[in-house]
Amino acid sequence: MSELIGKIIENYKFISLLGKGGMGVVYKAQDIKLERYVAIKILSSHLIDSPRLIERFKIEAKNQAKLSHPNIVTVYGFIEYKNLLGIVMEYVEGESLDKIVYKNKRLNLGDSVYILKQVLSGIGYAHSRGFIHRDIKPSNIILNTEGVAKIMDFGISKSLFQTSFTKTGAKIGTIYYMSPEQIRGQQVTHHSDIYSLGCTLFEMLNGNPPFDSDSEYEVMEGHLKKDVPKLSKLYPELPENIDDVIKTSLQKNPNERFQSCEEFIESLRKIDKLIALSQTTVLKRKKKNPKYVRMYSIAAFIGFIGVLLALSYFAFYQVDGLFKSGKINEFKRYSIQSIFTNEGEINFSKFQKLETNITHSINSLYFINENRGVAVGDSSLFLETFDGGNTWQQKKFESSSNFNDIVMFDNGTAFLLTDSSTFLTSNNFFETYERFEVTGNYSLMRVYFKDPLTGFIIGSRGLVLKTDNMGKNWYKIDTPTDKILFDISFNDDEEGIIVGWDGLILKSTDNGVNWNSSESITRKYLKSIDFINNDLGLVSGGGGEIFRTFDAGSSWIPVAKDILVPIQRIKFLDEEKAIAVGNRGLFIYSGDAGLTWQVVDTKSFANLTNIFITEAGKIFITGVNGTILRAE
Repeated sequence: MSELIGKIIENYKFISLLGKGGMGVVYKAQDIKLERYVAIKILSSHLIDSPRLIERFKIEAKNQAKLSHPNIVTVYGFIEYKNLLGIVMEYVEGESLDKIVYKNKRLNLGDSVYILKQVLSGIGYAHSRGFIHRDIKPSNIILNTEGVAKIMDFGISKSLFQTSFTKTGAKIGTIYYMSPEQIRGQQVTHHSDIYSLGCTLFEMLNGNPPFDSDSEYEVMEGHLKKDVPKLSKLYPELPENIDDVIKTSLQKNPNERFQSCEEFIESLRKIDKLIALSQTTVLKRKKKNPKYVRMYSIAAFIGFIGVLLALSYFAFYQVDGLFKSGKINEFKRYSIQSIFTNEGEINFSKFQKLETNITHSINSLYFINENRGVAVGDSSLFLETFDGGNTWQQKKFESSSNFNDIVMFDNGTAFLLTDSSTFLTSNNFFETYERFEVTGNYSLMRVYFKDPLTGFIIGSRGLVLKTDNMGKNWYKIDTPTDKILFDISFNDDEEGIIVGWDGLILKSTDNGVNWNSSESITRKYLKSIDFINNDLGLVSGGGGEIFRTFDAGSSWIPVAKDILVPIQRIKFLDEEKAIAVGNRGLFIYSGDAGLTWQVVDTKSFANLTNIFITEAGKIFITGVNGTILRAE
């Protein structure tokens, strides 16, 4: 069906082939009307004459469309065109769990628990709506770029209220993850999904499923008769408690397994507590200049690691996460001394996890004073606080887009960017707002005001918009690139720098009227840039690299290349101290103006996305799954 690529069916333009399966072919497509990417699963042409398979294909669409959960791939609709049948669903940028396990050989305990808890949340929701998946396996779980696990392929799921479609006695599922009752062709219940999830957990920790053999007979014999190996015996670093969790989930008798996904999750929370107590891994970089702050013990980090592990974990490759400055002309002066000890180490007991009751990723946060702030994120998430972040209320927007960035002024003027060529403006803190379309297909990534009047919006395909009158009018600036632009910073009234894809650096010396390409310092994307004065600046990016300039960006010196995971945001606190956050729970700080860095890696798939610092010096860090941390 490669002939579909480039064609438009209804309002979907087919772009590329994503994969093939037994039931059909999956394409990446663009929804021309809503300006978003989707995945479309087209029924294989050789099956189009089978009424039974067409029925099954339609049931897949109907079943999954009834489920709305952050950990289940969303179905948008169903298309029929000539001899084609297709399901239109959420396009997830990421990688399937089986590929992640294959690449890493096996996953560590923290990562495995984090991923499975998300999957259990989604499957538990499906069970509560009367659906059994019946084919849970690593290849049907995808992790997006922000670490959110999504369950795919409800093609053979069964509604508990559905009695006619699948024959009793049919062996449906994948044999390595199939429950004993499925192998025997007996009645399938929600306990069967719990068994398959136990097999998935085992594979994440071991690299192979519990009963791994080229012989189908031996695999079935294992499921029916054999005990699962104890992983704590194979891997001494694993606690014995994990053996008990796996054993319970893989009981031959369905009634002896966890009785619900919630019960399964509760057992994993106990494992989380063990991880938090035992996690002490800290990577240190040797200082190059001893005249700066001395750093001795990092024991205070253990408390922060525990907080991070209780939040959310993973983003395999980064695509999202943007950062806000404090109030326009004053954001370079912070009262941040309280989070540092006399020896220059960060005191993480000052960090507090704020309750948001949100599961979506938070991409940006902004405070106009010490009490009033907003946080925005995926699926049009918009949270407000009026008490400094102690409590948050959600505001509903008529939008299906992700919110990427926001800036607000104390007079009520505000700008909110989406990932679909649209930005919203308001003069009353979004009590009401106007919607503006940017001609063309753009993702708007960052809104930045260098002073109260002069602002910029940057995005994909080299987009730069500028305003000189506090956003009353915007005009497009020509740039020498069509690459995605991620961040912008000015080091004085006239000189600014934009960073982006493939190590792109654009420079302006005339207040952002003209932008010229500068020599690239890396082939990997650059995600964040910050200046503390006219000369000293830092840049970080997707390759886990940090570059430092002391001459206003004329030259950049690499100061960190071994961090290994993408850095989402980097920020100066003062002329000596800087912090950065990134994927897999990464938190980094420097006490010597960015020359050397202390790195704490939780070894878990967490994605911290952004940093915001108020005028009074309160530090906020955002992340996936509704994460907001506050340090005072």
